[in-house]
Amino acid sequence: MSSYTPLRISTVKPNRELTFDLYIYFKETYLKYQDSGSSIETEKYGKLKAQKIAKFYITEEDEPKYQKFLDLLLADTMEDPNVSVDEKVNMVDGACSTAIEKMQEQPESEMAYKMTNTAAKSLRQIVEKNPEALKKIFGKKVDDADLVIKHSLNVSALATKLAVKLNLKSEDIDNIAVAGLIHDVGMTRLNKEDQMLFKKDKDKFTPDDKRIYGLHVKDAMTVLKSKPWVNANVMEIAMNHEETLKGLGPNKKTKLSKSEMIISLVNSYDKTIITTGCTPKEAMKSMMIDQVGNYELDIINKFKEVLISEGLLE
Repeated sequence: MSSYTPLRISTVKPNRELTFDLYIYFKETYLKYQDSGSSIETEKYGKLKAQKIAKFYITEEDEPKYQKFLDLLLADTMEDPNVSVDEKVNMVDGACSTAIEKMQEQPESEMAYKMTNTAAKSLRQIVEKNPEALKKIFGKKVDDADLVIKHSLNVSALATKLAVKLNLKSEDIDNIAVAGLIHDVGMTRLNKEDQMLFKKDKDKFTPDDKRIYGLHVKDAMTVLKSKPWVNANVMEIAMNHEETLKGLGPNKKTKLSKSEMIISLVNSYDKTIITTGCTPKEAMKSMMIDQVGNYELDIINKFKEVLISEGLLE
């Protein structure tokens, strides 16, 4: 029996030849929707979006074919001046979401890791080259079921922009982009009840909440670290995304690399908005008061400059 992998509908464009069979999930059954070698007509594609079909499915055997298809599609889309920023954001959003979802389900999968690397590179490209991209990414609304994925995309995009602002090396920026996408894949390894801690204000954590929540940092990363195809620097950044200079994270680190500090700061900012319901402006005001000492003041100030320049504090 075939195993099926979900992919976001935005990663399959109309009128582009498919190199894999495409399925939809209907009434507890996977139904073939489009054959390999065919393409989806624009009108048909539009109807799917109007019906709010968010996902297609492919067989696990077709994953390598889909990855090659997506690599080419992303490259073409990012370089095409006739494609709007909205379309590019939707494409990158879909690629990142598909990769994160695959990583959540199979963190030990080499294909999932490669998908994440490809998605992260496209995310960096659109964030660097399109001033309005970040605002569009942060403006997207999602259901609770996709909240961890949306948070991961937010962190990756904003941490990438901050890393560029701080003039980090290109390799470090790439590592930050990937680490941002995968940093919370361990959340889905917790049981359903404990996963609800993701939406709880950390200031209201009990000692037991804090201990359990800390497990998400290590669970998936422990599996990944043993794989020869995984970038060790990416893992180090992702493993320490809850750490601060005061040693308040689950790993009790008090010395952080600039990359680790960037991910941790951006993670804290976005989680504050998610868990408290405050506005970005209120979250930043709180961080300027509460996070001094947890992060270098220069990085906090540069972060605020990025939020202002990207129109995220309006």
